[in-house]
Amino acid sequence: MMHSTKTDTLPRHAVRRRIAGSETIRRISRMLAWAALGLALFAVNAALAELAHRAGFVTHVFTRTLLWSIVPYLAGFMLLHRSLHLPAMEGNSLVGLAATLPFVALLFVFAAFHIEYSRGAMLLAYIITLGWTWLGYRRFVQNYVPLFGYTDPHALEQLDTILAMPGAAPAAHMRFELIRSLEDAKHCDGLMLDRSATADPERTRQLAQFKMSDVRMYSVERVGEMLTGRVGLSHIDENFLDDYAAHYLYGYLKRAVDILAVLFLAPFALPVGLAVALAIRMETPGGAIFRQSRAGLFGKPFVMLKFRSMGVDKSAPAQFAARRDPRVTRVGRIIRKYRLDEIPQLWNVLIGQMSFIGPRPEQVPMVEQFSETIAYYPYRHLVRPGLSGWAQVQQGYAGSHEETVTKLSYDLYYVKHCSLALDMLIAVKTTRTLLTGYGAR
Repeated sequence: MMHSTKTDTLPRHAVRRRIAGSETIRRISRMLAWAALGLALFAVNAALAELAHRAGFVTHVFTRTLLWSIVPYLAGFMLLHRSLHLPAMEGNSLVGLAATLPFVALLFVFAAFHIEYSRGAMLLAYIITLGWTWLGYRRFVQNYVPLFGYTDPHALEQLDTILAMPGAAPAAHMRFELIRSLEDAKHCDGLMLDRSATADPERTRQLAQFKMSDVRMYSVERVGEMLTGRVGLSHIDENFLDDYAAHYLYGYLKRAVDILAVLFLAPFALPVGLAVALAIRMETPGGAIFRQSRAGLFGKPFVMLKFRSMGVDKSAPAQFAARRDPRVTRVGRIIRKYRLDEIPQLWNVLIGQMSFIGPRPEQVPMVEQFSETIAYYPYRHLVRPGLSGWAQVQQGYAGSHEETVTKLSYDLYYVKHCSLALDMLIAVKTTRTLLTGYGAR
């Protein structure tokens, strides 16, 4: 196995525990108990606030705001619980999102209904929520190395194939143990199955026994997703399209968020865009806006807008942008680094051709080429292309065919698991990109 994954086969007598249910279920239960224990912190602080109020140090609004803050505290743990399917290596970002968003929502409620609140109490409650959530996540999720059982050694070879991709982010750690009996399987987080293994009555009876004993079972591909945040391309799960169908209502909500976000950003984007356009026109001749046909939702071509960052060459073929590409102008390097060249794509988002979050749209000739050489490539067009995507924040820029295959594995992970939680995680990591310029060419 690769060094990025722990594959120790543990002695059975050292790890066997006669406890029904997987370790995953037990850790989730402990996380929920941790959330309940955190309510005691709010109770203590509320009691102290009431004593301070009676002594004249704070008003009754301080205590009332602390009690109100219990709602976003519980909502934060619920959001984190709903995000446990995402790779544990994203823990810090997930905790930050889960703790912050409910408090932002509470502030909007206070403003909308003109409810008086204490900023000091809100800050205190937010710090308690962020710290307590982070401690619980690190203790029960992020620092825990899951143990998966397997019955066929060939499954480990399959997993190696999924992990071995050029340009991919490091995989999370996981332990593996050869399973020979039901008692071996019970203490594991799950059982990793080789779905291509030859079916026989004995194996079928054994798997049924595992299932009836509350042993969770995962395909090799699904374990690879949990370790890497990528989809294995050698064989996509049969439930891939079923999972995609479950995102139907999510699509309408995401579209509404896109429109509201564009309207909110417009007053800031317009003056910055005018300044960028003026700088482009002053440096090189030609228009400031670059138009190019890209593949959109369901592969339908659309005209994507960008600020021009290269010299004008209408005869140039479709190709990857290279590192230190000589075609990029001085202004172009700056606007590419901080993604200012993509400001015109807010129009593409507004009219529904793109979304803020989704796989980056590729040039039509390159899409046709990749579709011929990479079997699952068209699946990335099952969702709207985006200004930023899971592949961009995980991998950076793809500059070769091999890196494009890795990029596709990230894109299909997003197509399969797209959710508001994943969208918000991508948004946070994109903000880091905007501040650092990581991945730009």
